[in-house]
Amino acid sequence: MDKNLWPITLTRNISDIHSGGFSQAEEKVFGFTEGELFETPKALHELITFHKKNLGRNLNLYAEKILKNNPEYKETQKGVYLHKHASICENVVFDTSKGIIVLEKNAQIMPFSYLVGPLRIDEGATVNPYGYISNSYIGKFSKVGGEVNGTVFESYSNKAHHGGMFDAYIGSWVNIGGGTSNSNLKNTYGEVKMNGVETGDSFIGGVIADYVKTAINTSIYTAKVIGVNAHLYGTVTVDVPSFTNYVSKDNIILLPLEVAIKTAERMCSRRNVTLSEEDKKMLSYAYTETESERRERGVKEGKLQF
Repeated sequence: MDKNLWPITLTRNISDIHSGGFSQAEEKVFGFTEGELFETPKALHELITFHKKNLGRNLNLYAEKILKNNPEYKETQKGVYLHKHASICENVVFDTSKGIIVLEKNAQIMPFSYLVGPLRIDEGATVNPYGYISNSYIGKFSKVGGEVNGTVFESYSNKAHHGGMFDAYIGSWVNIGGGTSNSNLKNTYGEVKMNGVETGDSFIGGVIADYVKTAINTSIYTAKVIGVNAHLYGTVTVDVPSFTNYVSKDNIILLPLEVAIKTAERMCSRRNVTLSEEDKKMLSYAYTETESERRERGVKEGKLQF
């Protein structure tokens, strides 16, 4: 397991990480050679920088090899490829001036949405009304709304309401509360660091691991790393350890493992998915592996207080 990519690889194999619109696993399924679509990240920020660098090129390769002359897909206008079971409501705008747009099986685009390529909306994903979605990958069965730009959403995550996610990587089973936004630019317009590492980019939003939840109107500062099963409230000015309730940098309270598992079970049940015993073991492993991080940060046990 690559610890350089923690907290993401605490709960998922690198083969299941999406960057540039595709994962290693998909690359193999679609018959591409290793590394043709998925550039393996060595640091957390590369989940974002590689995505932005490669998405447009990857979608062009995908269209040439898989989509064109495929009876399952139709190019409804130049650069817009729709699966025959994708659903598009009225008053949806497609802008392909910067890249192509792909809507996979059972993707649903609600009215008054504005989609800007390069963009891949994966199977069963939904864009809510008035969404502005650009330069992004929206994972299977995820729901997005508001503004999303330069961002990866893994499967089964929700950002259904207003607010923005910019130049970010979002894991699975994440719920972004209404009004939540992240910053992707320093006030000085300088190069951004993540985990103390220079990213070579001035637009880096941050990394949010699996099972994270944010309360309404949460604000997340530039390039913050949010650990597995962290619950966020207010203004997030520092990196947040896994399995914690964050209110402020001086008020971080333990989120017990049993609470994390029960919350995950409830979220999964809303999507008619059962949290497996393997999932529970994985969460237990992630909890144990991050105990030292919580100790170092002075995370306390007790009742969450605002």
